[in-house]
Amino acid sequence: MSDKTLSDYQFDIEDLKPLRDKIASIIRNSIIQSKIKPGERLTESEASGILGVSRTPLREAFFLLHAEGFVKFTPRRGAIVSEISLNDAEETYTIKSALEGLAVRLAVDRITDDIIEQLVEINDQLEEQVSKKDKDIKLIFDLNAKFHQMISDASQNKKLSDMLLLVRQQTQRYNYIYLSLLSRLENSISDHTDIINALKKRDADKAEKVVKRHSESAQKILCDYMRKKERKNNHE
Repeated sequence: MSDKTLSDYQFDIEDLKPLRDKIASIIRNSIIQSKIKPGERLTESEASGILGVSRTPLREAFFLLHAEGFVKFTPRRGAIVSEISLNDAEETYTIKSALEGLAVRLAVDRITDDIIEQLVEINDQLEEQVSKKDKDIKLIFDLNAKFHQMISDASQNKKLSDMLLLVRQQTQRYNYIYLSLLSRLENSISDHTDIINALKKRDADKAEKVVKRHSESAQKILCDYMRKKERKNNHE
């Protein structure tokens, strides 16, 4: 008989997730990256065939994505990917800005020097990717999300951190669709540096101010762009 215990094994946390969560993750990422467009219908029969899964965990995944706001789900009719709009963008970014401000204030007194150093490393990786001619867009967005989520997690408020994860996923839909806004990435890296410096100094007021400025700047650029696009479409 083996004397091994659970601590002797290496587990991949992704393998331990329920099938429902794995399916939801695949569909969610496809929506975020605009591989599945707003307004597209996802039928259970088609999706189960493509993913090679039964309808029960697929239906559970649809319900989860519905709760997160990524799809509108109707039993027996499948799911429709939620539309994006100027109003949705404004509401989502406003919530994100407020929650991130709270998270960084909590994180100031709780974040460790090791986590701060990891933030520095992530920002360095971001700067390296942004400077490349052929940018890896997905990697850039993933690194940016990881940077902000680490700060949220450092708040040691799990409910707040989970809420921010969801809101941040929803804002990524806009990032992928409006890739012409990539010019502000250099500004994002500079903002990240200011955030890191405020965390190092344990300056809660400065950290909150920079985080909110960072989020509100992205919101303004995005929403101004969407307004111009709407006006152009209305005149065509």
